[in-house]
Amino acid sequence: MKRTATILFVVSSAAAAALFPAGCGGEDNSVFNGSSSGSSGASSGSSGFPIGDNDGGPNNIQFASLRIDPADAVVEVDLGQTTPAKDYKVFGKRTATSAEEEVGSATLSFDRIDAAGFTGKSLVPTGFIGAKGTVTAKAGGVTATTSATFRLHATVGTAPAAGIITAMNGATDAEAAMKLLYPYDKTVFPRGIPGPLVQWNGVTGNNVYRLVAKSATFELTAYTTSTGANGELAFPTAPADVWARLADSTSGAITVDLQRHDGTKAYKAVQQTWTVAGANLKATVYYTRLSNTDAFVRRIEPGKTAQSFIQKQGEACIACHSVSKNGERIVASINGGASPWGVWDARTGVRLYQSTQASGFQAISPNGDFVLWRHWNANGFGTDGKLYLSTYNSDATLAELVPPAGMGAPSHPVWSPDGKMIALGMRNGGDGLNYAAATMALVDVSLSGTPSFSTFRQIVGANATYPVATYPTFTADSKWVGFMRANKSRGSDADSLGELWITDLTGGTQIRLDQANGLGALTATNKSWGPSFHPVAAGGYFWLAFYSQRSWGHHFTGTNRQLWIAAIDANPTAGKDPSHPAFYVEGQELDSTNERPQFAVPPCKQAGETCESGYECCDGRFCRKDTAGKMTCQEPKANECAQIGDTCKVDGDCCTTLKCTGGTCQPPGPK
Repeated sequence: MKRTATILFVVSSAAAAALFPAGCGGEDNSVFNGSSSGSSGASSGSSGFPIGDNDGGPNNIQFASLRIDPADAVVEVDLGQTTPAKDYKVFGKRTATSAEEEVGSATLSFDRIDAAGFTGKSLVPTGFIGAKGTVTAKAGGVTATTSATFRLHATVGTAPAAGIITAMNGATDAEAAMKLLYPYDKTVFPRGIPGPLVQWNGVTGNNVYRLVAKSATFELTAYTTSTGANGELAFPTAPADVWARLADSTSGAITVDLQRHDGTKAYKAVQQTWTVAGANLKATVYYTRLSNTDAFVRRIEPGKTAQSFIQKQGEACIACHSVSKNGERIVASINGGASPWGVWDARTGVRLYQSTQASGFQAISPNGDFVLWRHWNANGFGTDGKLYLSTYNSDATLAELVPPAGMGAPSHPVWSPDGKMIALGMRNGGDGLNYAAATMALVDVSLSGTPSFSTFRQIVGANATYPVATYPTFTADSKWVGFMRANKSRGSDADSLGELWITDLTGGTQIRLDQANGLGALTATNKSWGPSFHPVAAGGYFWLAFYSQRSWGHHFTGTNRQLWIAAIDANPTAGKDPSHPAFYVEGQELDSTNERPQFAVPPCKQAGETCESGYECCDGRFCRKDTAGKMTCQEPKANECAQIGDTCKVDGDCCTTLKCTGGTCQPPGPK
């Protein structure tokens, strides 16, 4: 479903907006080194002795210390404006006890070039995003730093009469009627996706609404009106994408106040807190659309329109799919029944191989070169008691995955992102399509030399309430496994119930993902199935796609299962729910059940191609700004540390405070 903004953008835009791509700014430790705690604006040498290398003092005078004025400045700027600028002066002492003198030849720089830049001694805002950064002064061999914060303001919609605004500002009556339906309180959003469609109900008559969304570096005020019980507010995208500017300006909390005036009096605001993760989520979700007439794999980038991309040759359905971590290949089964498997190019949808062997569900390796298949063995959905390993373009068996006797039939296999493990359900009752009992296991896999499987172990046992544990999915660092507990293997039946869980690799720490399941927001918290983690962590979080029977505000209140995404803390600990409330994947079809989401990154990009995050680039290249001001894939400079989203092998590859999580540099998870 594609939607357009319903309110009018009333502040001006600036040419500077064209210079910086959406989603590239505001990251902690980003390419702009955006995190700064500030300082007094002073820096001193040692024991009052002159130090340095004659790099800027008047007549090459060396200094013992410098001071920047103003220190820790905060500048309020309207979105799209390049005023007001902040003028700076630098003062220095030649010795620890000498008088200060102005150092007119000192050089000044600001590390958040997306937010502001120096023209002479004036720090001029771009008006593009808000940010807190570091001002650096150098002279006479000495360096001083201080912080500068540019806080942007935007007003959208038509402001009501002054009397209504005054009444809203002074409201004392609690809001008893209006209920904010979507987003959920405490939702975590990544950058790089469209803004949420804010929805509410419970009111009557004509009302004026004001929404204020505020972070440390951005404040948005939006006005709209509506008649009747249901209301909504969309973040406008023209002439500037206000949500993108807000998200790119923010890494952390956004406080949200929604307030109304009913024509007679104003009510106190309904309040929520959202969080913006300090990184882009570049992702494609591949899912099965179940309609009354067909079942085919489709794909969607959150906020865009769903696509039917896969090459068809008269099949009744193409489903039960798995996507390689690198986003290059997809394996799926065709025509139902025995469901033989095939492989397609995920970029073009062209079929690469079609087997005649029954399979049902199968898994493809992270690099797309191998397929593990034979969830079931014929039209009756029986089992061979084992799975078969082949290359992606042949069903010749390279190795067999045979579980120990008595563990059950292997089902719903999935590869770990590091390629070293397989997680799978072990069904113990019913057939491969409909079963009502399953545990979950891990097995090690080696693809070097002669492929082999070893160390088969159960990690999740039976649960009396929900006896099926299946649909495993690994976190980006391959250290945790998400899964569903359910009353049956199929989540699309009318009587299906299911919950999302996560476990460590031993099964010793198992945590129900209460917030992702809807605790506190939904009446029924057992209507979620089929989890799939994004293969790359972003902003200190893992990102979990799943399908669920729940309403999307008042826009969708039916029983079709729909796609949702939830943030999961990248450092789960026993006894604490690491999940956060989910957000809806806009752009999917409302008239069908959309199930079995599979997250993947787009196929990697070559040197010179545009990018938003380093993990989009091939061969370990970084995503950096080129000479034309565009973010492109580039070779790392000598001794350059990897920033957020860049690829890495160990923590030492990453810049200070970042961790190498699942092959990319990320900030530590929330504490």
